[in-house]
Amino acid sequence: MKYWIALVSASLLLTACGDDSGNTNTDNAFVPASTDPNVGTFVSTGAGPNVNTPKDPETTEVVIKGVALVPPEDHVLEDKNVYSAAADASLRPADVDETPAVKNHQIMINGKLVKFTASAGHLIAYAPKDTKNPAAKVEKASMFYMAYTREDLPKENRPVTFLWNGGPGYSSAFLHLGSWAPKRLKTGASDVAQGSPKSETKGFSWIDNAETLLDKTDLVFVDPPGTGLSQAIAPYKNSDFWGMEADARVNRDFVVRFVNRYGRQSSPKYLYGESYDGIRLPIVANLLVTAGSGNFDPDKTGRKPVALSGLMLGSPVLNLGTNCSQNAEVSCAGYLPSYAMAADYHGTGTGRGKATALEYIEILRTFVTEKYNPARKIWYAPRLVAAKDIYAEAKGQYDTATGRWPNAASARQWAINVETSQEAKRKATELANVLIAIPAERESFITDFTTEPVATLEQFVTNAKQEVERALTLAWRPYAQTPAGLNFFKEMTSITGLAADWLYEFEASPVQFLTRLVPGSSLGFFDARAKLSHFGSPAAALYTGAGFADAIRTALPEMFNYHNVSPYMLRDDSIRGPWKFEREHKLQPYRTGLPDLVATLKRDPAVRALALHGYYDLLTPFHQTELGLAGAGLAGSVPVELYEGGHMLFDDDKARAQAKKTLDAFYDGRPADASKPAVVLH
Repeated sequence: MKYWIALVSASLLLTACGDDSGNTNTDNAFVPASTDPNVGTFVSTGAGPNVNTPKDPETTEVVIKGVALVPPEDHVLEDKNVYSAAADASLRPADVDETPAVKNHQIMINGKLVKFTASAGHLIAYAPKDTKNPAAKVEKASMFYMAYTREDLPKENRPVTFLWNGGPGYSSAFLHLGSWAPKRLKTGASDVAQGSPKSETKGFSWIDNAETLLDKTDLVFVDPPGTGLSQAIAPYKNSDFWGMEADARVNRDFVVRFVNRYGRQSSPKYLYGESYDGIRLPIVANLLVTAGSGNFDPDKTGRKPVALSGLMLGSPVLNLGTNCSQNAEVSCAGYLPSYAMAADYHGTGTGRGKATALEYIEILRTFVTEKYNPARKIWYAPRLVAAKDIYAEAKGQYDTATGRWPNAASARQWAINVETSQEAKRKATELANVLIAIPAERESFITDFTTEPVATLEQFVTNAKQEVERALTLAWRPYAQTPAGLNFFKEMTSITGLAADWLYEFEASPVQFLTRLVPGSSLGFFDARAKLSHFGSPAAALYTGAGFADAIRTALPEMFNYHNVSPYMLRDDSIRGPWKFEREHKLQPYRTGLPDLVATLKRDPAVRALALHGYYDLLTPFHQTELGLAGAGLAGSVPVELYEGGHMLFDDDKARAQAKKTLDAFYDGRPADASKPAVVLH
């Protein structure tokens, strides 16, 4: 029996106004910038020659050229507001209180006692100034933030880094609690990657973070509207900010507000983000650099404002149109090196030999350029892409079915048994919707499957393979018989670890790869080292589960003195539904921030950018970032640093320690590894 075949697409993506002068310490977690123009320069690793630090370690006052830096007093905040993530939710302007909760702490960093302030609260994101009515203030959103600042260094020279957690629809909590703050959760994520999964509801240890960035920069973790405790201010509603342009603008407005509120105009400013922030933050950066100092209040010290100093993009997606899981027309070339690293980790790939990880990755880059891309040009045809995708999906379903039942008779018994027949009907309907394009043809498949599951799938695979046969390009089959073609297929097997029939299955999507690499297991998109109990889970459910929800609930009062009656909105995946995944500007119609990154670096050459990736991330693979940067003319201009980790590379103990060194070098303005040549792709 023949059915019309539909294109499979896995949908993956990539969770009352106070005094602006900053001259009081009762409601201000940040010491205002000194008015003394002779204040000494910032020394990132500790007290510099212009700093007179008291000998008594309990003394809270630091003196810099005669100017005392006094930390703010602890302040407990009882926030009675109830916040909502609903699309139409908004706050009354009068309900917003910008007074932060404050708590003073100390930590040992590199053998030195460092005193710092943790603060949490809301700031109003105002629309940019209207030159025709400069006194007007348009309130857009009440933005929740959690910040850490050192109190022994002058703020005008002290970097400040704003951090987001991607999504869209994610709060900053995952990045905040797992990465660079003074304390972090010991999640055991490295153990999960090694095959020792832990329950997502398990409590995590709250430990001092040896890799905190507080020795280099103040840290401000930001929640976009509809996440954390952030909400639109009427007449705006949350969903007004759910789109590529509007989201970037309101986050820009928060940065401007923070800078003006706390006198950070002349501070070096950095943006750090994960995943979707590879699109969000270049847009924010372009907005900041384009405006220059135009949105900032005058610096009371008289120093020149700094619009932006740099961007750090962790596991970024730079262009949503490059995901070959979502669009079978798109090449999977950017995924191939990550496939190879996963296959090598699980012992199914044989291409690495004695090469180091970075040596092997360079070999893989060359393979993609010199062999994979030319082969794909021979293979590619729109009809063939669709047919191949259905064949691969159908074969995967057939392999799963034959692995579940020892023979066709047992499958038949499952389908007709009164206790399991409804399950069989649901499965048949699910498969029909995925595999068959024409609705009228689906009922016949469902009837056949609920009678003979294995035989029906076997026949469908046969039909799908025949469709691939008919769709093969005229040049592909002859190429497959040449020495170059035969050698290419052998190398593909060696690199990917898949014993695939490359004539018919060429170019496996990440969905297909992860379900086939290790028989009997599904691997994680977030970290392909992790074996999952069922397909579709994150690399480790604990990354985004109850463990983090418990931790942020505890951290707010204990770390920040912030007490809230409203639940903290960790993430809301429903935000992605109404999200406007398109650009409004007529010159930038695509779902990408790359044009903004190019414009930012061109407009202000002093701004630097950096990307950080894990080898085993199949949600946003590192080579796709390299290809995207190269296509935008930025190869060599934006370093891509690689680590033995997954999507949330900071969850891996080894990767986090290595990335800390990279980020230290970035803040210091020096290469992470001067001996390593920049990757330039042609």
